[in-house]
Amino acid sequence: MMKLSVLLVAAVWVHSTHCRRLSDDLDNDILGNPVGVGLGMISGRQRDWIRISQSPPQIVSRPLGSRIELECEAMGSPAPVMQWLKGNTPLTENESFETNAINDNPSHGIAKAKSRLVINSALTIHEGTFTCLAESGSQIASTKTELYVVRGGTSPRNFTQLLASEMLAARSPARIVLFNTIYLDNIGSDIALPCRAVGNPTPDVLWLDPSERVVSSTADGRLSILSDGELRIRSIRWDDMGVYTCVARNTLAQDSISTFLYPMLADK
Repeated sequence: MMKLSVLLVAAVWVHSTHCRRLSDDLDNDILGNPVGVGLGMISGRQRDWIRISQSPPQIVSRPLGSRIELECEAMGSPAPVMQWLKGNTPLTENESFETNAINDNPSHGIAKAKSRLVINSALTIHEGTFTCLAESGSQIASTKTELYVVRGGTSPRNFTQLLASEMLAARSPARIVLFNTIYLDNIGSDIALPCRAVGNPTPDVLWLDPSERVVSSTADGRLSILSDGELRIRSIRWDDMGVYTCVARNTLAQDSISTFLYPMLADK
């Protein structure tokens, strides 16, 4: 128990220190004045802010038929919502793309969010410019990747070969494509922790709480898990703090992510 307490305190210190450092960076580089974010509170007067904290490569070149995954990370307040575009068109789960649609339930806390774009079998139609778009309130940040699909041999694949490649890719492993790694919000707030998974067969999704117990929707509605894997917690409390793990699995694979939740004292 003592070791667990020490590890938990250490985790809080690491994550809160990172949050303060990021706030300082934004103060110096973007906003020009304090954003009102501290270890103990999220100020009601803080400005919206967003930053791409991890970008996919600017140029990606892969062989025809290969599996491609682009990962984009953003941190901001309110919690970022994220979307992938090809050219100027938002992507949905079609044309061999597996990605998240934009989260339409934005929260008011601070979060570091990750979004993944998965192409299970690259075709020439997948070539182009991909944009990771992150939005926090009134602020938007983006980053672009140029994707090239390399054709092997002396002649392009015919329709039958392309169809066979697509059929092989029809069954795909479970992969979590939208989630938060860190989430901070005021005690008493209603929050939503995304965990959107793709794969064929469709993955089953479950959440584990900080004590590694399976989370179930409660009769009073304080805890609920939506069909898209999102975990909602009403009126968060101090004892909700900790690492929540989302697990997605299908017959081909299992994937998991962790979200550190830190309830904070509200500004008075």
